[in-house]
Amino acid sequence: MSAAEIQHVALDATLYSDPARARAEITTIFRSTWQVAALAHELATPGSYATAEIGGMPVVLTRDLDGVLHGFRNVCPHRAMILAQGAGPAKLLQCPNHAWTFTLQGRLRNAPRADREPSFCRDGLDLQPVAVCEWGPLVLVNVDANAQPPRAELDAMSASIAAAGMDLDALVPVGPVYDWDIRANWKIVCENYLECYHCAVVHPSFSKVFDVSAERYALAPAGDLLSATAEVKETRKVDEQQAVLATQAGPVQGSLWHLLFPSMTINIYPGEGAFEATWYWPVDANTTAGRTAVFLPEGASEEYARQVTELSLQVGEEDNRLCEAMHRGMASGAIERGRLMEDSEALLVRFQRRVRELMGEV
Repeated sequence: MSAAEIQHVALDATLYSDPARARAEITTIFRSTWQVAALAHELATPGSYATAEIGGMPVVLTRDLDGVLHGFRNVCPHRAMILAQGAGPAKLLQCPNHAWTFTLQGRLRNAPRADREPSFCRDGLDLQPVAVCEWGPLVLVNVDANAQPPRAELDAMSASIAAAGMDLDALVPVGPVYDWDIRANWKIVCENYLECYHCAVVHPSFSKVFDVSAERYALAPAGDLLSATAEVKETRKVDEQQAVLATQAGPVQGSLWHLLFPSMTINIYPGEGAFEATWYWPVDANTTAGRTAVFLPEGASEEYARQVTELSLQVGEEDNRLCEAMHRGMASGAIERGRLMEDSEALLVRFQRRVRELMGEV
């Protein structure tokens, strides 16, 4: 089947629950694309570090004392011990196993007893780098040290956010970071995000705020950036709408929904302007983990923050239940594959094509 023929054919249902396929996607897709690894404020201070796992690869990010950001595989080259845990201040990175010590630039500084080993050579014993990129309140990583940042996609998101009336560089974190554990394949989770065909049925509160009709919910695939926009719904029940989200006050009048392939999502809410980042990663064939962080302009009201958070969590829970039920259906063997709606699910079509491309299937 040619690339043109396959792009509108849904992925085989078995690809959502096959363990070997999941392992292949983790190493092939998630180790070759850009993933959120940290929040920028965690690394704002020189002499700080943060850790993450990208496609099963432990990584550590550092801000050296000169303020330069670095990224490395978070594994000691001596015996593969994990070097760092969590996040915080640091002047050096020291292995908790044999106390090998590395600078924040990743260079081996000290290996105890090395002077007693006539054959000891420092060549190749610095930490292995990964590619890093700062964008707004997020720090992204690609395990491929030679990868170039997705500038076209990031610039397009920046432009859309600025046009909506928000200053990407003036956002502050609000509330806790929320962690998700979803009993569904990562592709199902991302595919669900990429279509609002289900919104009127599954998200009644969301649909009170936003116009999710086929004519008004606009889809725009561009490279690895899959985007949608929705206007605030015209309604005579303004009080009821405002009870869900304060959409009538503030500079941001519509909403933006971006997914940077494969699994970083950015939501812009109307009103005072909320920036919500959620990023997902596969744990195994049947489980997806996720994390959500919300940012607001400095000085945004507590009431607006509360409304945004409540709506976000409600929609997230509704989506998670939906994805888990869909995963059970895919894994049951009841159907060979789903059917794609080329108009309403145009972003989903593009997403599946990118999966096939990276897995060498087109």
